[in-house]
Amino acid sequence: MEETSAYIRKWVKKGLSKDGKTLDFSNRKIGRQEAQDLAEYVSVPGVEILFLHETWIKDVYLEDLAGSDFFPESLLELWLYKNKISDAGAQALAQCKKLSNLRYLSLYSNKITGAGASQLANSKILANLETLDLSFNRVGDEGAAALANSPFLKKLKTLHLDANGIGYRGMSALADSTSLKSLTTLNFSNNRMDIEGLELMRESKFLQSLAMVKTDIVED
Repeated sequence: MEETSAYIRKWVKKGLSKDGKTLDFSNRKIGRQEAQDLAEYVSVPGVEILFLHETWIKDVYLEDLAGSDFFPESLLELWLYKNKISDAGAQALAQCKKLSNLRYLSLYSNKITGAGASQLANSKILANLETLDLSFNRVGDEGAAALANSPFLKKLKTLHLDANGIGYRGMSALADSTSLKSLTTLNFSNNRMDIEGLELMRESKFLQSLAMVKTDIVED
């Protein structure tokens, strides 16, 4: 056990910033054993930014971490991009009570579908999110509609939905959204070239009120 926890202590020593507010485990290959060791041995109260991108994390590993004291209640930013997270992992995050103060969640380039996006959209725990990056996933119309109609994401300011296979139904839901009351930025490029849906987005009074909207609309 001592040998097992020794490498974890080295990870923490190397990854923890001097002020104790940032913990960087990015670019480490985290398998099942590493995830279990992190869940068992690592608890770093006061950390506000946690980097876990490009670590090969799968759903079951994320479930181990979410069910432990690994995520501190102080956490404001969680970076999980370029991993192997799908809907079960999204559900684990949505149900993790330690993430109730989270402001920034980066999940781009994973395997999350509409079901996983719906879990995030309907999570009361994630009600303080201000930025959600789901670019390069598979959320589709189901996920886009769930996010557009979320009863909890009222503080969300920035939403990234690039390259998610979203078509007319998702575009229509975003164009007609009355739930995303704080949204100022929507990134929506590289989805389906649905002309009618894109026209709805272009004419949407809600989207016109945002500071920035990036779509595949070609202006005259």
